[in-house]
Amino acid sequence: MWYKILISTIIIALVAIFQITLLGSFGDYLSSFNLLLAVLVLLLFLIDFKWIMYFTITAGLILDIYSSLPFGIFMVSMFLAITVSNFLLLNFFTNRSFYAVASVGLMAILSFNCVFLGVSGLTYVLGVSDFYIDKNYWLRLLFQIINILIILVGLFFIINLSSRRFKPNFVRS
Repeated sequence: MWYKILISTIIIALVAIFQITLLGSFGDYLSSFNLLLAVLVLLLFLIDFKWIMYFTITAGLILDIYSSLPFGIFMVSMFLAITVSNFLLLNFFTNRSFYAVASVGLMAILSFNCVFLGVSGLTYVLGVSDFYIDKNYWLRLLFQIINILIILVGLFFIINLSSRRFKPNFVRS
């Protein structure tokens, strides 16, 4: 049990470090990959929500450590985005299809950015942070939407070909 937790935490940490160090050093398009959110959304379809929350807190903690924004902004944003995604997955997109993965991923990135803008805007108004939206933020949001859809489509088809998790089950009479 503890071995599984340790290995999973190390994998999430490596994905976070890969996103921060390698993807963050490229230009606008490649630096807007939100690989952690894409992995967490895909894991929503595969494993229990309790584990996803553990991974979300770990990923948010690592992103907050490397961020110059006040501590907790990424953790709160990730937590609420995954919670909204899980709510949508359980109540609206129950068939685990390609369209469900794409829709939940789209809603995850939009809710992540809404919460991120709200919380960081609040810290800016309170004078705790100097974060503000520049003219390129909306372009990077568009790149994030495109990138998360590309990542989720690619991972969906890889998992679909290698596993029966996303294949529908039909009752035969």
